Amino acid sequence: MKVLVTGANGFIGSHLTKLLVKEQLEVVAMVMPGTSLENISGLNIQIVYADITKPEMLVGAMENVDLVYHLAAMPSLAWTKRIFEVNFDGTKNVLEAAVKAKVKRFVFMSSLVVHGFTDFDNADELTPKLTPNFFTRPYIVSKVRGEELIALYGDRIETVVIRPGFTIYGPDDPVTSGELLNRLSASGLMGYIDKGDAKSSYVYVENLAFGMYKAGLSSVAVGQTYNIADTQPPYLKFKLLLQKFTTELGVKSKLYSFPSWLVFPIALVSDLLHRFFFPSRMPLLSTYIVQTATHDLWFNTAKAEREIGYHQVVDFQEGIRRTVAWYQNFIAK
Repeated sequence: MKVLVTGANGFIGSHLTKLLVKEQLEVVAMVMPGTSLENISGLNIQIVYADITKPEMLVGAMENVDLVYHLAAMPSLAWTKRIFEVNFDGTKNVLEAAVKAKVKRFVFMSSLVVHGFTDFDNADELTPKLTPNFFTRPYIVSKVRGEELIALYGDRIETVVIRPGFTIYGPDDPVTSGELLNRLSASGLMGYIDKGDAKSSYVYVENLAFGMYKAGLSSVAVGQTYNIADTQPPYLKFKLLLQKFTTELGVKSKLYSFPSWLVFPIALVSDLLHRFFFPSRMPLLSTYIVQTATHDLWFNTAKAEREIGYHQVVDFQEGIRRTVAWYQNFIAK
């Protein structure tokens, strides 16, 4: 089977690509021109350079491809329209190219943010999605509209939608895991909101890659949506994640809690300033951060376990160990 992965050199894409190669599939890695290939170096794969917002660059890239995993996106909290252009328009371009090339199946990486931010306790894929408005972040809008777009193509190509846990962590992740470990290792100091007690779905990156692999090959997955998250423990509290990381790092935790009633107004002002005056900049504090920290966002994976054989292949403690080992070997030096 010939498989194409967009965003193959990114955090999640590189782990998926490595798994597909391990499973002896023929892999075409689509990467943005000018980006590093370090995460996928040494693999027996075909490299294709393309900007997914430019349809002409996709011509011929999917020749004889059976399955597309579409991960290329801008996972940003900024307000720039570029995020929607990449995440939605880019997805439409890749879909059109896949249909023209007669690709059999298209697996789309979505997000649990499509449900918005109210308390979810052991929720499933049937949970209603939010209705975007003027103050809905471009990233969230792009995923809501992206899922709607995928549904429209269901009669032309097999489609599968994946919604990973809110917290995705693991090796080769300099943005989230790397920055978090940098802060903790530098001083052990880290702040969180409302004691860090909100329940949240989380997933170690190799478990997510395994879930995507299974969704791409399962005959029952056609037209379906799957939550992919770790199951043991079934949810994670941010405070526990910080404690596990500091223990593995061998540093003493200095964790401070700030009340949401104090933080939210500051975050709102920050968002408004960035929304209207600095849309291309990522706010250091945003309402998104406060909302994810103060609501239970726990979604189960029962459907994926039942239908496509998903299970957690790397346990929580081992995921922590591997992430910290990567950080100490490649980032902290």
